[in-house]
Amino acid sequence: MVEKAWIEFKDIVTDSGDGTVFYVPFNPTELNFEAGAEKDEEKKTGARGMNVRLRMKLIFDKSLEMESVQEDTQRFLSAARDPLKRRVLFQWNKIFFDGLLERMSAVYEMFTEDGHPVRARVDLTIAGRSGSMAEEEWYKDYRELFFSKRFDKC
Repeated sequence: MVEKAWIEFKDIVTDSGDGTVFYVPFNPTELNFEAGAEKDEEKKTGARGMNVRLRMKLIFDKSLEMESVQEDTQRFLSAARDPLKRRVLFQWNKIFFDGLLERMSAVYEMFTEDGHPVRARVDLTIAGRSGSMAEEEWYKDYRELFFSKRFDKC
C-alpha cells in the first residue's frame, strides 16, 4: 500500500532539527521533473551543470463534507512563507526529492453557497539543491532508468 505523500519545510540556515511536516491530503496526480543546464555555473567555471526541478499540484478537498479547506491551505502557505524554511523535502512512496522552494501558488476552486472554499489547489516548484546527495542519487537513478548501456559511453 502506498502511503500518503509528505512535505517538510526545513530551516535553510541550520539545516538541523525537525521542520514543519505536512501529510498531503490526496497524493499528487502528477509529478513533473525538469532538468536543464545551469547557465550561471557554466559562465563561472566553464563546466556545464544541471538544474533539476520538481513541480506538483496538491489538492485540498472537503467538497463532499462541505467543510472549508481555508484553514488547512493557509497553514500550509504560512509554513512555506517562512523565509528561513526554504528547504523542502518531499516523499511519496519511494520517490524522494530534496530541494529549495522556488515558487508556490494557491487557487480556491470550489465554494459553498455561503462562500467558504471547499477545494483548493496548491502548485509548488522545488529546485534541486546543487551538489546535494539527493541530486546525485536522482541523476544516478535517472541514468539507470532512461539510458541503455549502449549509450552510456557517449
